[in-house]
Amino acid sequence: MRDRFPYKLAAIDIDQTLVGRDKRIGVHNREAVERLRELGCRVILASGRRHDNMLPYVRELGLDGYVVSTQGAVVRHSNASHVLHEALLLAPEAAGLVTEGLRRDVTVMHWSRRGVVANENSRWVERYIEDCRDPVTIANLGGQASWSGPAEKIVWGADPRLIVPLAAMARERYCGRFEVTVTDEFFLEFTALEATKAAGVAAVARYHNVAPSEVLAFGDGNNDASMLAWAGMGIAMPHGKPAAKAAAKMTAPAGDVETSLARAVDALLQQADIEAADAVGAAA
Repeated sequence: MRDRFPYKLAAIDIDQTLVGRDKRIGVHNREAVERLRELGCRVILASGRRHDNMLPYVRELGLDGYVVSTQGAVVRHSNASHVLHEALLLAPEAAGLVTEGLRRDVTVMHWSRRGVVANENSRWVERYIEDCRDPVTIANLGGQASWSGPAEKIVWGADPRLIVPLAAMARERYCGRFEVTVTDEFFLEFTALEATKAAGVAAVARYHNVAPSEVLAFGDGNNDASMLAWAGMGIAMPHGKPAAKAAAKMTAPAGDVETSLARAVDALLQQADIEAADAVGAAA
């Protein structure tokens, strides 16, 4: 079956793709990942999360390779800490986005290798901590402090009704300077132009001499759209954002969010005329 499977690399988003609301890898999704590996496909995780925050999932799956973190701002090996790709916001750029966010009275979060620092303990910070189980340091972002310097990304948090006009303003104002992405409806994220999941996954593919046509990508969010479009086969989750579905070549069958990845792999194997494992098919 390996000879018939045309894909050598699979990039999988974490939140709402690999894991659902409970933030745990369900048995069906875990077996789907193993099925891909049995077919000779190297599996990597590609997330908006920080590198260190992704490692528990990497280790649970027994993966040993590069990790695409923070929207593709950093691609670092899970064990050796070797950086394959890095596209950071320079210190003056990060400072400017922090200052502008503070001026607009939104929650501002500065992401770096050292962790996440926010200007206040708002409900948006609490939501992030709850969703990602990642600590956040509260500090005066308006002053010169140890957090200052290049950033993996800058995040503005606000009521969704404010995020929509803020996103429109930011895309016009920062066009050609930054990637501007609405991830959760209450988060507006700024990264360097080369900090996309497509760029991060492409770096891993080049390292392993894998052509784009031999790459799979699975995701659900706006920040997944670039890699879903770039990959030879991008598969969106059925509950995915419109941008993700539009970028993908296939959408997984509808069903429980917790098993969407398993259904996506099942549908892919059926399309490739490869018998799917019973455990994967059972997730339908």
